[in-house]
Amino acid sequence: MTAPIGSGPVVVGVLPGLAPGVIEVASSIARRFGTTLVCVSVDASLFDAGTRSDGSVMVEPIDPDTADTTPQGLSDSDKAAVRAAATTYGVDVTFVPGVGDPSRALSQVAEDRDAAMLVVGARTGAGRIAEFFTGSVAVRLTHQQHRSVLVVPVDPVGFDAPLPWDTP
Repeated sequence: MTAPIGSGPVVVGVLPGLAPGVIEVASSIARRFGTTLVCVSVDASLFDAGTRSDGSVMVEPIDPDTADTTPQGLSDSDKAAVRAAATTYGVDVTFVPGVGDPSRALSQVAEDRDAAMLVVGARTGAGRIAEFFTGSVAVRLTHQQHRSVLVVPVDPVGFDAPLPWDTP
């Protein structure tokens, strides 16, 4: 069975200090699909504690000693970089904050908006080793939801370089 393509936007997971290549690829795909771009930044230090009777979401910190329940989204400069890339490709962009597990948050936004596709970047640096053992957001998305996922290389090492988990 092939993954269904929704009629909605391209949903892209973004991190603070985002990788421009991921946004450019997502914007290009949104243009080709004739749709918009939805940028989701997820604050993993908070979790969704349920929904109130009025429909608002209750957000709680994972660390009980932290009182701040406002999701930390992208900086103004990161948003400006996303808008600039989207404008270059002629697509509209919206920003959606998320909380909790990034793969669940991205999946929920994609489901709520009938996304055509999810786009995420391959992580770089020390996080790669942990992801090898715990599972990356990209791997979890490809196995735990039904939409197509495009993983954009952020900092490829090439075939002759050791992979992060191969280094002593």
